[in-house]
Formats: sequence, C-alpha cells, structure tokens
Amino acid sequence: MPKRILGIFLLMICAVEAMQLGKPFRPDGAIGDPNSPHANDIYARTIEQAFKEGYVNGHAGFYAQQASHKDPTFVDLNMSASYETLRFKGYKIGIEAWLNAQIFQANANDFFHNKDIFILSNIYGDFYNPYEKFGIRVGRYKIDEEWITHNTEGFSVDYDGLENISLHFSWAFRNAYVEKYFACDFNGCDQFGDRINRAYNVVGALYLRSTFNIPVFPVKITPYFYIAPGIFFTTALKADMDLPIGAIDLRANTQLISYVQSRGYYGNEAGNGFLFLLDSSIYWEGLEGGIGMSATDSHGASMIDAFGQHSVFERPVGMYWGGATTVYGYMKYKMNYLELLGAIRNTFINGKNVFNWELKASGKPVFNLQGLELGLGLIGMDNTSDAIDYFGGKQYLLIRGFVQFKF
Repeated sequence: MPKRILGIFLLMICAVEAMQLGKPFRPDGAIGDPNSPHANDIYARTIEQAFKEGYVNGHAGFYAQQASHKDPTFVDLNMSASYETLRFKGYKIGIEAWLNAQIFQANANDFFHNKDIFILSNIYGDFYNPYEKFGIRVGRYKIDEEWITHNTEGFSVDYDGLENISLHFSWAFRNAYVEKYFACDFNGCDQFGDRINRAYNVVGALYLRSTFNIPVFPVKITPYFYIAPGIFFTTALKADMDLPIGAIDLRANTQLISYVQSRGYYGNEAGNGFLFLLDSSIYWEGLEGGIGMSATDSHGASMIDAFGQHSVFERPVGMYWGGATTVYGYMKYKMNYLELLGAIRNTFINGKNVFNWELKASGKPVFNLQGLELGLGLIGMDNTSDAIDYFGGKQYLLIRGFVQFKF
C-alpha cells in the first residue's frame, strides 16, 4: 500500500512538471529593467503556442466633433482590431487595422478632412534577445521617440546591453497619425483640398539617440541626431531630471536643438535654426502641475514635428516656427478611472501671436465594466500669425466627445 501511494505521488509530480513545461514563460533573470518595454513579454515554448495564445484586442465606439468657423463638424463610428503573437525564440508578429465610417457631417467632406476610412496601421515583425538586450522591429508599428510618434513605417533597432546606456536607431520612411479623433494614413490626409504628406521627401527620416543614466543622480542625458535628407539636419542634446522628495517628485527636462535647413526645401533663405525647450513640473499622488517655454531663432525648426512631438499640446501650431517664443502652463490628473488635462499657451511670432488652450477629460465610469470609456474635450485656437496648422483652420473652438468599448 505505501508503494502504491508513493507511485501515485510521483506520477502527480511528473504530471505537474509536464504541465509546467507546456506553459508560456518569462526568461528568468533576463530582463533587468522593470520599466523596459520588454519586461512583461511572454515567451511561447512552441510556434503553435505562440499563435494560439496570442493577444486579440480592439475597440468599437462613436466620435463626435463640433467646430466653429467652418472647421470640420461630423459624427462617425470607428473600430479597430489587432492581433499579436507571443514571442517564440525572440520573435513575434502583429497586425492592426482601423475602420472609420461617417454617420453625419455638417458640410461636404468634413469627415474626410479629418479621417481616412480604412488604415492598416500595424503589420510588423519583431525580434528581441532578452539576454543580450538587443531588439529590432520592421514594418508598420507604434513608436514613441522624441520626434516620431503614433505609427511609423520603417524599422527600429534597440540595444540596452551596456550599463546605464541605451541606444536606439529608427528609419521612418512614412508616418501615420491614427487616433479616435484624427486618422491619417501613411499616404497623407486630405486637409481642405490639400494632401498633408506624411513622408519626408523620398527617403523619410533617420533618428539616432543614446541615453545615459547618470549613476547616483536622478538625471538622464540624451544626445541625438534627427535627419530628413533634403529638408533638415538636426543635432540635439536633451536632459531629464526626476527627483523624488518624500511624496513629491520634481520633474524637469530641457533641450537645445540645432536645425540646419536644406536649400532644396527652404530655398535661398535656408540657414541654421535653433530651438530651445524647457519644461518643469511638480508631481504628487497622480496630480502634476507644470510650466514651460520654448524659443527659436529667426530660422526656427518649422518641419521638425511633421512626424510627431511631445509637447503637452495636441496642436502646437507656431511653436517651432522661426522667431517664435512660447510660454505655457498645464495641470494633469491621472488615477485608475479618470484622466484630466488642462493646458494654455501663448506663442509670439514677429509681433503676432497664437493663443491656444486645451481641456480634456476621459474615464471609465463603470468599475465592473473596464472596457467602457467616455471622453470630452475642448480646444480653442486664435492664430493671427502666418504659422500653418497641420489640422487646418486658424481661429476656432472645437468641442468633441467619444464613447468606446475596448476588448
């Protein structure tokens, strides 16, 4: 009898071990930085498991926009669906598509001024070695670098294997701006009869950075190059600080950017522009308040944000133009079920100005229905300068709202 009990016990242990061998896993000790975008990657043991247990996500919702001064006013139904495999031997693939359907528009083409109907926003292959901390991504994919955001078409390489140093390179051939409120594909968007070209010239843009974490001090230094051949050549130095003092975090970042203009794009008036950025804030228990400023010389850096930017403003029209000085302030609040943002700025350009303010709120009102999200937003723009807004319009009040369910 004892032998039979022992045999059953050993059989149970073997069965548990066999089950564990078949489960997805995280490489033990391979991911050193918990803030790494790869820290939560799940690895499959077989290629079948990588596909079978991949992630399916998406959303369906309604978006409505009311704007003054003949700016676009419309209502639409928007949906997205995405799929991403688990990693297998470091590799994974993913795909995402968006569909926008017009329900109502106040004037002809209001909807098409802001959105394309179908966008294949992501289709990519991705490799990451968690032991060497080397990764590469190719295709169409989400990106969040200094001047390249949203979705890009190209490839990116990351290497974090050196202590306190992170290296990144991206070639962004084309860029797409895909959000619930604005959906512009990789070929550009129809803005009041013109196409906004989402590509820099023929070869796109090249971005190379190295980030140095200073030991002991809460400071990161990031020198980088950002080049759009035939348009501009940028060299820059950025510094970030995040200093915790008790329950409060003091945050600051500053950048000094040299922007060399190409004659092929800017003509005979091409020159060497400069852009200076400074932002500081105080963070406490989800609440952040900050102030900042930016300034350019007479040449400025007018095309630097064509593929994206990281200011607190969704529509930073005029901030990077020649001879511009901007002062601004903002407040943010974020908790599990609510996000709030309020920001205001004034940009002075050659005796004229751009006055802009934004208020946004979004949240999940039903605690036991996590996928449901509601949002409201207001954007005010009063632009008396010659600066051009990518989104169209110079003077308007825009009111918008959305309801969506994510899965």
